[in-house]
Amino acid sequence: MKKSLIALSAISTLAFAASAIAAPAIDGAKLLDERCKSCHVSARAKMLKKNKAEWEALVNRMVTKGAKLSASEKTALVDHLAKNYKP
Repeated sequence: MKKSLIALSAISTLAFAASAIAAPAIDGAKLLDERCKSCHVSARAKMLKKNKAEWEALVNRMVTKGAKLSASEKTALVDHLAKNYKP
């Protein structure tokens, strides 16, 4: 019984440690330069000043027009834009 509790504890510890390892952060600036330049010069977005909701609406509109972004990439891009290009 004691051995199985120790083994269970070790497994739980390993599972917790594995879940704590996060995926690498997505670079919003890199996304802006790489994904948006297929239709725009990157300076175009950098000239705009919007709040987070406005950036999200703009990025959503670009996705409907064909911008290729996963949900996590879209979040990273909106966060980057809202932080760096705000009113």
